[in-house]
Amino acid sequence: MLPLTAAGTTRCPRCAVHAAGCQIAAPVRFVPRTGSANGFSFVNSRGYSSLSQQKRRYQCHAKKLQKKKRSSEQFEERPVDEDVEAAALGSTETETADINEAAQEVLDEDMLQEQEQQQYIAEPAAPPQQASSRGSDMVRLGALGLGAVALIAAVVFAIKRFAKQKLPEEETKLTHKQLQREATQRLNEFMGQIRNQTSVDLSAKNLGEEGCAYVVEALAFNDRCLSADFSNNGIGQMGISQMLQALGNNDTLETLVLHTNNLQDDGAEAIANYMAGDARIHTLNLSSNNIGDKGAAALAEMLKANTTLTHLELSGNVIDYDGITALSEALTENQALHSLHINDNYVGALGARVLANALHKNTALQELYIKGNELGNEGVKALCGALAQREVPFRVLDVGNNSVGEEGAAAIADFVKQGKKLKELNLYMNDIGTGGAYKLAESLKGNTSLKVLDIAANNIGPEGIKVLLEALRGNNTLRNLELGYNPIGEEGAKHLADVVKYDLAIDVLKAGWCKIGEKDGAKAIADLILFNTTLTTLDLRGNGLSNPGAGFISQALKEHTNERLMEIDLGYNEIKDEGACAVAQALKANPSLAPKEVKISSNYITKFGQVALMEALDMVYEMSGDQREIVIHF
Repeated sequence: MLPLTAAGTTRCPRCAVHAAGCQIAAPVRFVPRTGSANGFSFVNSRGYSSLSQQKRRYQCHAKKLQKKKRSSEQFEERPVDEDVEAAALGSTETETADINEAAQEVLDEDMLQEQEQQQYIAEPAAPPQQASSRGSDMVRLGALGLGAVALIAAVVFAIKRFAKQKLPEEETKLTHKQLQREATQRLNEFMGQIRNQTSVDLSAKNLGEEGCAYVVEALAFNDRCLSADFSNNGIGQMGISQMLQALGNNDTLETLVLHTNNLQDDGAEAIANYMAGDARIHTLNLSSNNIGDKGAAALAEMLKANTTLTHLELSGNVIDYDGITALSEALTENQALHSLHINDNYVGALGARVLANALHKNTALQELYIKGNELGNEGVKALCGALAQREVPFRVLDVGNNSVGEEGAAAIADFVKQGKKLKELNLYMNDIGTGGAYKLAESLKGNTSLKVLDIAANNIGPEGIKVLLEALRGNNTLRNLELGYNPIGEEGAKHLADVVKYDLAIDVLKAGWCKIGEKDGAKAIADLILFNTTLTTLDLRGNGLSNPGAGFISQALKEHTNERLMEIDLGYNEIKDEGACAVAQALKANPSLAPKEVKISSNYITKFGQVALMEALDMVYEMSGDQREIVIHF
């Protein structure tokens, strides 16, 4: 074997002279053979194999011999004697033979070393034919391996694709079946309620068309049910058709609530056809069902023939002039309907005039809810003029959110004077102002029938509130007064407290967002709480009370004697922990008369204030003699 130097090179053992520049003295590297799976051969940095190295060594020795031969020939040309020449020739032949013999020995030794290296490192390279056969075998094996890998990959891909496509479908089917079983179970429970109860509430149960058609069959077998509420269930024409078919065998149902569904004109027409035959239903609620003029016309035809329906709600639909005209014509013939709700439609001033003409002839209608219809002053004047001339008492008038101003307020005031039996008047969210308040106050003097007065959000200032409250002083029939969203300020709060403390026996007072403030206005309201003995509900939201105002209110809650006070709302008042702690102390100081519901939400109360309120809640329960339970909203 060739020796390796410290630098990783081989040196020719027989060529010490040429060691520095010989081509053999080059780094050796291993290169795999192409004809054998495990065979390797030595290759130097110039790309020569071991056999090539042997050849070069032989050529090196041959050059040496030729050089010696030329030197001998030159020597022969010199004039020497025959004895010396013979001796020289003999020595030359002898040296030539020795050189040839030495070269042969080198070649033999190199061959032996090559064989030993090949045996030690790897098997010898196969002959060309054998190598090619082995190569072809390897190619076949490689091809088979690649084919197997491709087959496995295809199988895995197919499995994954199946899992991705089919398994979700199967899971969806199983989930759908499970949901169907659960839905069927729920529907059966609903059917049980319908069969056995006198009042059924299935509102907001997400029944849909099919669910409604499934459960309403139970109505045909219930001879005790008086009221059924199917509101907010997505019921359309198919569901209502099945319901009406079941109701054909029911003789007891009096109230049917279907608001916030999707009946539209076709559903309204189906109901109208059913009720035209004088059904037993007294109250029908079809609000928020996208019913237009066509549906209203069908219901109007029903009203002409029906003699049992007393309460009809059509609020939140899309009834326009044609629809209200049809209903108005029906009211001239119908003498059974007592209450009509058509809030938030598109009646307008012209529709109000048509309705007013019908009210001249109608003697049955006693309640009209027509807010949010853009009646304006002209429409309200027409309606109030007709109602004021009626001999039959009219109980409820709701004209809120109709752009009514001072002129319209004057017409309303005239009607209030004439309508001695009026129990509820709603003017919410108009703009009658202080001038309208003066006109309305004149009509309220001496009134003994009104129980609910809502004049919130009408831009009434301190002077307007003052004259209204003076008109109501001593009134013993009014129970609910709504003043919210009017800028009455501190002065208005003082007038309010002065009247309500002793001279107005109301149950509900709503004065939210009235700019009462944290100083004199809050003190006045605290006096109202301290001395009034009739209030059950007090709404003071959004008045900027903050901590000082909450302190005044809390002091009044500590000392008040009103056993009827059940609810107080202090939300949206910028109250912080200090004010919350003051309220908590007030509740603990007067546990037997603490309001059952304290609303103090939407303020700036942190954990500290919340803990104080919760402690107060527990102490009120423990300290009150009747274990009074209160609820605190924060």
